[in-house]
Formats: sequence, C-alpha cells, structure tokens
Amino acid sequence: MRQYILRRLLISVLVLFLVSLIVYCIMRLLPTSYIEAIARQRAETPGSRRTYQEWLDQLKAVYGMQDNILFGFFKWLGNAVTGNFGDSWLFGIPVTQKFTEVIADSVWFIGIATAFEWLIGIPMGMLAAHKQYSKTDYAVTVFALVGISLPSFFFATLLKLVFAVNLGWFDPYGKVGRYYLSLPPLEQTLDVAKHYVLPVITLVIVSIGSIMRYTRTNMLEVLNADYIRTARAKGLPESLVVTRHAFRNTLIPVVTMIGGLLPSLFSGALITEQLFQIPGIGYTFYQSVVVGDIPFCMFFLVFVAAMTLIGTLLADILYAVVDPRVRIG
Repeated sequence: MRQYILRRLLISVLVLFLVSLIVYCIMRLLPTSYIEAIARQRAETPGSRRTYQEWLDQLKAVYGMQDNILFGFFKWLGNAVTGNFGDSWLFGIPVTQKFTEVIADSVWFIGIATAFEWLIGIPMGMLAAHKQYSKTDYAVTVFALVGISLPSFFFATLLKLVFAVNLGWFDPYGKVGRYYLSLPPLEQTLDVAKHYVLPVITLVIVSIGSIMRYTRTNMLEVLNADYIRTARAKGLPESLVVTRHAFRNTLIPVVTMIGGLLPSLFSGALITEQLFQIPGIGYTFYQSVVVGDIPFCMFFLVFVAAMTLIGTLLADILYAVVDPRVRIG
C-alpha cells in the first residue's frame, strides 16, 4: 500500500506539472486581460500623456508579462513552489489571501448541499431499486430525471420569483441582510443560514438526480446477485438482506463519486454562487475570469487539479476498504 501511494503521488506530481503548463498557456492566450483594461482606462483618462501601448508595455514589465510563455511559466512555477502565487490583479491582494477569505463560504455551502444530496439520494435510490416498477420507483425516477434535466439558472430564477419576490420569505441575493451588522451573534448566524436556503435547495435539486439513478442501478445489480438470493433462501428478513448484505456492496461503485467530492467541495458552485451572488470561491473565480486576472485563475485551476488528483487517489484506496476483494497491487 505504501509503495502504491508513493508511486501514485509521483505520477500526480508529473500530471500536475503538465496541467499547470497547459493552464498557463491557455491563460496567456486569453483574448482579455486585466492589465489591458487598466492600460486602456489610463490611456483614456483626460490629461494622460501616454498612449495605450505605452501603458500596456509598462504594466507588462511590472507584472512580468513581457517574457515569452515558456519562460514566464517556469518563472511562475519557481515562485509557486515557494508558496508565492503573486498578487491578484483584480483584488490587489495576494492570491492566497483572497482564496482564504472566500473559501469558507463555498465549503459551508457545498458541504451542506452535498450532505443533503447523499442523505436523500442514496436512500431514495435504494428504495426505488427495492421496489422496482412500483409507484415509488416511478416517482423517484421522474424526480431524478427532472433534477438532471432542469438547468440550475432556470430553477434558481423560479425559486427567487416565488419565495423572494412573491412571498418575500428570503432575500434573492447576497450572503447577509442589510441589518446584519446590527444583529446579535446568534441572529447573525440565522441571517446567513436564511440566505443559504435557496442556493442549497437549487444545488440539491439539480444534483441529486444523478446520485439517485446511480444508486438505483447499482442496487438493482446487487439485489439480483446469487448471494442475495441465498440470504433470502435462508429466511433472513428482507430489511436485513437490504441493509446488511446489499447496502455494503452497493457502496462499492458509489465510492467512485467520492473522487469528485473533494474538488467539488473546494471549487465552489460557479453558476449557483453567481446567480445568488454568494461571495464564495466560484463567484470570485468568475469575476477573475471575466477580467483576465491570470494570477488568481492560475492558482485556482491548479488547486482544483491537485484536489482532483487527491480525490482520485482516495477513491482508489477506499475501494480496498469497502470491498475486501480489492487489493492494491
């Protein structure tokens, strides 16, 4: 196991290096850049004595953008290895500082939504498989298909129209209300939780369908296995057959989904955060991409790539934990 993990980590370092190189090249070739916008803004300022090109050349020299792509990448890599990812062009502070300021909102938001997805999706998928071709099965299948097919922007807009505009129960945007600072600590927490209700519901509804269908398919395969028929022939209660014998083996394919849990937890929900203007990492990344903030985008994309590699490694290790037949070789 130790040799396997070490080998996978070495491979992950190589993959991360190649991903970083590709991402850096793409970011340098983007048709927009924040320094270009700043150069244009300063050139158009009344009384400016420099042209747009002069401002652009000066800003490129300040931010190290005058180098070619390959040399610029290795310069960035050398700084990144020491933990220096530069300053964000858009926010004017170190990239890591901005990341730590916004990541907590996304982790809480995604974590709560993911918990509801798994706590609802897995039992409902098991129930649909156990009662195959029943009204319950059809209801779960229809609900799952609606969730998969429903665009998040449409469902979020519908929720805001009904519960924020018509009923006035929730605020349509933001993380806190206008009187947040004047509230006592407990009411401040409740105010934040209230603003999270609609975003969490949106994310759960549009994501839970895939978990339901995945669990149902795996459960049907397990329930038709020979050892399940043997357990039933021995006279074991159906509840015991499903919960003790079938459920454990149903989790084996579900472990694959854990590989994507870690990157999704730290990458935020870009569309949902943008729709509800939650100041999480997804919303911040969207703002950075729009203006071409290369330092922040580089750090975020490389960080997500690293989380994906770690999540995949954890999923492979968990296979051996869930299924004793699996051995790491």
